[in-house]
Amino acid sequence: MNYSALIQNRKSVRAFTDKRVPASDLEEIKAFFQQSCKHLTSELKTELHIFGGDTKAALEGAAGYNSFLIGAPQYLVLLSSKGEWMHENAGYVMEDLVLKVTGMGLDSCWLTFTDSERVKNALGLVSDLDVAAIVAFGYGVKTTKRLRLNILSMSNVDISAKRHYFEPKRSMHDMVFLDTWGNNYKLDDFIGFFDDMLWEAFYAATLSPSYLNRQAYGFVIHDGSVILVRRPDEYNTEIDGRLSLGIVLLHFTSVAEAWSGKIQWRFGEEAAKLPLPEGHEVVASCVL
Repeated sequence: MNYSALIQNRKSVRAFTDKRVPASDLEEIKAFFQQSCKHLTSELKTELHIFGGDTKAALEGAAGYNSFLIGAPQYLVLLSSKGEWMHENAGYVMEDLVLKVTGMGLDSCWLTFTDSERVKNALGLVSDLDVAAIVAFGYGVKTTKRLRLNILSMSNVDISAKRHYFEPKRSMHDMVFLDTWGNNYKLDDFIGFFDDMLWEAFYAATLSPSYLNRQAYGFVIHDGSVILVRRPDEYNTEIDGRLSLGIVLLHFTSVAEAWSGKIQWRFGEEAAKLPLPEGHEVVASCVL
């Protein structure tokens, strides 16, 4: 998989056609999950379930996008064993699946939920595992203009037409800092530009989807490490915020690994010690 190209070409859609995804494509997705799908940790057990379009009626009230359930021909539902980094891992795994279906010519949209048991009951899932992530996918309705909704605050909503598919949601200089949070001085000298692989990895991070396009995270390059930091955000639920962290890690890691080899992330207290503004917290770090 050419992750850099897939990340630039993936897009979230809010409307799907009724065209069914071929059974052969569904089998290819299942095989990818079993054989090739990336995980942040091997300690958490995961299961993938694929549901058809008749699932929409069952999911009404249990899942959606900001309380709105998007109808689609298929749904990916990821289950996971419980663990401290359960939703970060789920975001990582599911975004890898999203990029897989993107490469197959399919469109997708992340769905939100707050109650695993409610979703399991709605879908008739009998499992000791929890629902960790849900994505609608299929063939998106073709539109002449791509709009993006950015919730700056409940009184400041920006709706903009995207000129092309490769526009970052948050600019590199708003997301990546050198040595201390908020410092951009000599950042371009450090990460290079365009064809430099470190620049490409951070660029992939700026394209990561998140709840309401809030992207409540950033990176600090410090003492030879890349450190992911979670920013406080009043509009992100705990689940959505943690899924977003896994998604942005997948974007950065999948591109960076193309030139650095396997990247191992450290979490929690083992991650890094870094002075940060109030409410910000270190999530994970890696050495490149």
